[in-house]
Amino acid sequence: KNYMRFVGHYKKMVVGSLCDDIINTDFQYSKSTYSTHVGLSPDDERVKMDEIWIRKNEKFYDELKDIISKTADLYSKQMKRINDRDFIAQKTTDFRLNRYHTGGYMSLHSDNIHHSHGQQYGYPQATCLLFLNDDFKGGQFIVSDLHLNIKKGDALIFPSNFMFPHEVKKIEEGTRWTIVSWLL
Repeated sequence: KNYMRFVGHYKKMVVGSLCDDIINTDFQYSKSTYSTHVGLSPDDERVKMDEIWIRKNEKFYDELKDIISKTADLYSKQMKRINDRDFIAQKTTDFRLNRYHTGGYMSLHSDNIHHSHGQQYGYPQATCLLFLNDDFKGGQFIVSDLHLNIKKGDALIFPSNFMFPHEVKKIEEGTRWTIVSWLL
Protein backbone atom coordinates (compact mmCIF):
# COMPACT_ATOMS: atom_id res chain seq x y z
CA LYS A 1 0.00 0.00 0.00
CA ASN A 2 1.70 3.12 -1.25
CA TYR A 3 0.05 5.46 1.27
CA MET A 4 1.85 3.64 4.12
CA ARG A 5 4.93 5.68 3.34
CA PHE A 6 3.05 8.56 4.97
CA VAL A 7 3.29 6.92 8.41
CA GLY A 8 6.39 8.12 10.26
CA HIS A 9 7.81 5.88 13.01
CA TYR A 10 10.68 7.38 15.01
CA LYS A 11 12.46 5.43 17.70
CA LYS A 12 13.54 6.69 21.14
CA MET A 13 12.00 10.16 20.84
CA VAL A 14 10.98 10.15 24.52
CA VAL A 15 13.68 9.34 27.06
CA GLY A 16 12.85 6.48 29.41
CA SER A 17 13.00 8.60 32.55
CA LEU A 18 10.36 11.01 31.18
CA CYS A 19 8.13 8.06 30.22
CA ASP A 20 8.46 6.69 33.76
CA ASP A 21 7.87 10.09 35.39
CA ILE A 22 4.64 10.61 33.44
CA ILE A 23 3.38 7.09 34.14
CA ASN A 24 4.17 7.40 37.86
CA THR A 25 2.52 10.81 38.33
CA ASP A 26 -0.70 10.67 40.34
CA PHE A 27 -3.06 12.20 37.77
CA GLN A 28 -6.84 12.35 38.26
CA TYR A 29 -7.94 10.27 35.28
CA SER A 30 -11.46 10.29 33.81
CA LYS A 31 -13.20 7.67 31.72
CA SER A 32 -12.66 8.54 28.07
CA THR A 33 -15.59 9.33 25.82
CA TYR A 34 -15.95 8.99 22.08
CA SER A 35 -16.84 12.11 20.11
CA THR A 36 -18.52 12.33 16.72
CA HIS A 37 -19.24 15.33 14.50
CA VAL A 38 -22.43 15.96 16.52
CA GLY A 39 -20.98 15.51 20.00
CA LEU A 40 -20.47 12.59 22.37
CA SER A 41 -21.36 9.20 21.00
CA PRO A 42 -24.09 7.30 22.84
CA ASP A 43 -22.15 4.10 22.05
CA ASP A 44 -20.20 3.14 25.19
CA GLU A 45 -18.44 0.34 23.35
CA ARG A 46 -16.21 2.50 21.11
CA VAL A 47 -13.46 3.12 23.66
CA LYS A 48 -12.42 1.73 27.02
CA MET A 49 -9.60 3.78 28.52
CA ASP A 50 -8.92 6.54 31.02
CA GLU A 51 -7.52 9.93 30.08
CA ILE A 52 -6.24 13.22 31.40
CA TRP A 53 -5.16 16.34 29.52
CA ILE A 54 -1.79 17.98 30.00
CA ARG A 55 -2.30 21.67 29.24
CA LYS A 56 -0.06 24.71 28.92
CA ASN A 57 1.76 25.64 32.15
CA GLU A 58 1.25 22.16 33.58
CA LYS A 59 3.95 19.63 34.46
CA PHE A 60 5.44 17.90 31.36
CA TYR A 61 3.80 20.29 28.86
CA ASP A 62 6.99 21.98 27.61
CA GLU A 63 8.88 18.69 27.31
CA LEU A 64 6.03 17.08 25.35
CA LYS A 65 5.67 20.09 23.06
CA ASP A 66 9.40 19.90 22.28
CA ILE A 67 9.17 16.16 21.47
CA ILE A 68 6.11 16.65 19.24
CA SER A 69 7.91 19.49 17.41
CA LYS A 70 11.01 17.35 16.84
CA THR A 71 8.84 14.48 15.59
CA ALA A 72 7.02 16.83 13.19
CA ASP A 73 10.37 18.18 11.91
CA LEU A 74 11.65 14.66 11.23
CA TYR A 75 8.41 13.81 9.46
CA SER A 76 8.54 16.89 7.22
CA LYS A 77 12.09 15.92 6.18
CA GLN A 78 10.94 12.35 5.46
CA MET A 79 8.09 13.65 3.29
CA LYS A 80 10.19 15.35 0.61
CA ARG A 81 7.17 16.51 -1.38
CA ILE A 82 5.71 18.35 1.60
CA ASN A 83 6.93 21.87 2.31
CA ASP A 84 7.42 22.56 6.02
CA ARG A 85 5.27 25.71 5.93
CA ASP A 86 2.49 24.00 4.03
CA PHE A 87 2.29 20.84 6.09
CA ILE A 88 3.77 21.12 9.53
CA ALA A 89 1.23 22.95 11.55
CA GLN A 90 1.66 26.12 13.49
CA LYS A 91 -0.28 24.76 16.47
CA THR A 92 -0.76 21.55 18.38
CA THR A 93 -3.55 20.52 20.65
CA ASP A 94 -2.86 19.96 24.30
CA PHE A 95 -1.63 16.48 25.16
CA ARG A 96 -4.00 13.68 26.06
CA LEU A 97 -2.51 10.95 28.24
CA ASN A 98 -4.27 7.65 27.51
CA ARG A 99 -4.26 4.84 30.06
CA TYR A 100 -5.56 1.43 28.96
CA HIS A 101 -5.93 -1.22 31.67
CA THR A 102 -6.44 -4.92 30.93
CA GLY A 103 -9.51 -5.15 28.68
CA GLY A 104 -9.07 -1.58 27.41
CA TYR A 105 -9.11 -0.70 23.70
CA MET A 106 -9.95 1.99 21.13
CA SER A 107 -12.16 0.91 18.23
CA LEU A 108 -11.26 1.56 14.60
CA HIS A 109 -11.73 5.26 13.76
CA SER A 110 -10.31 8.20 11.83
CA ASP A 111 -9.41 11.37 13.69
CA ASN A 112 -11.63 14.41 13.29
CA ILE A 113 -11.40 16.71 16.26
CA HIS A 114 -12.77 20.00 14.97
CA HIS A 115 -15.28 20.37 17.80
CA SER A 116 -14.05 17.92 20.39
CA HIS A 117 -11.44 18.29 23.10
CA GLY A 118 -11.75 22.09 23.21
CA GLN A 119 -9.83 22.42 19.96
CA GLN A 120 -10.69 25.60 18.06
CA TYR A 121 -8.19 26.02 15.23
CA GLY A 122 -9.52 23.85 12.43
CA TYR A 123 -9.16 20.25 11.39
CA PRO A 124 -6.00 18.33 12.30
CA GLN A 125 -3.35 17.76 9.66
CA ALA A 126 -1.54 14.99 11.52
CA THR A 127 -1.91 12.76 14.56
CA CYS A 128 1.19 12.27 16.71
CA LEU A 129 1.48 9.53 19.33
CA LEU A 130 4.18 9.02 21.93
CA PHE A 131 4.48 5.54 23.43
CA LEU A 132 5.40 5.56 27.12
CA ASN A 133 5.73 1.83 27.79
CA ASP A 134 5.83 -1.59 26.18
CA ASP A 135 5.52 -3.89 29.20
CA PHE A 136 1.97 -5.08 28.50
CA LYS A 137 0.40 -7.81 26.36
CA GLY A 138 -2.01 -7.11 23.51
CA GLY A 139 -2.81 -3.46 22.86
CA GLN A 140 -1.30 -3.40 19.37
CA PHE A 141 -1.64 -0.08 17.57
CA ILE A 142 -2.74 -0.60 13.98
CA VAL A 143 -2.97 2.21 11.43
CA SER A 144 -4.39 1.46 7.96
CA ASP A 145 -3.73 -2.27 8.45
CA LEU A 146 -0.06 -1.54 9.22
CA HIS A 147 1.20 -3.47 12.26
CA LEU A 148 4.25 -1.75 13.76
CA ASN A 149 6.72 -2.99 16.34
CA ILE A 150 6.42 -0.02 18.68
CA LYS A 151 8.63 0.28 21.76
CA LYS A 152 8.80 2.51 24.82
CA GLY A 153 9.86 6.03 23.81
CA ASP A 154 8.84 5.73 20.14
CA ALA A 155 6.81 8.36 18.27
CA LEU A 156 4.37 7.78 15.46
CA ILE A 157 2.93 10.45 13.15
CA PHE A 158 0.48 10.15 10.27
CA PRO A 159 -2.10 12.26 8.40
CA SER A 160 -5.40 12.77 10.20
CA ASN A 161 -7.81 11.70 7.49
CA PHE A 162 -10.01 8.86 6.31
CA MET A 163 -7.11 6.99 4.66
CA PHE A 164 -5.50 6.36 8.04
CA PRO A 165 -8.07 4.65 10.25
CA HIS A 166 -6.46 3.30 13.38
CA GLU A 167 -7.22 1.33 16.52
CA VAL A 168 -5.78 -0.06 19.72
CA LYS A 169 -6.46 -3.76 20.14
CA LYS A 170 -7.66 -5.04 23.52
CA ILE A 171 -5.08 -5.09 26.31
CA GLU A 172 -4.64 -8.69 27.43
CA GLU A 173 -2.42 -8.03 30.44
CA GLY A 174 -0.91 -4.96 32.11
CA THR A 175 -1.45 -1.26 31.46
CA ARG A 176 -0.62 0.70 28.29
CA TRP A 177 0.18 4.46 28.32
CA THR A 178 0.40 6.83 25.34
CA ILE A 179 0.34 10.55 24.69
CA VAL A 180 -1.56 11.91 21.70
CA SER A 181 -1.59 15.36 20.16
CA TRP A 182 -2.92 16.64 16.88
CA LEU A 183 -1.06 19.08 14.65
CA LEU A 184 -3.19 21.88 13.25
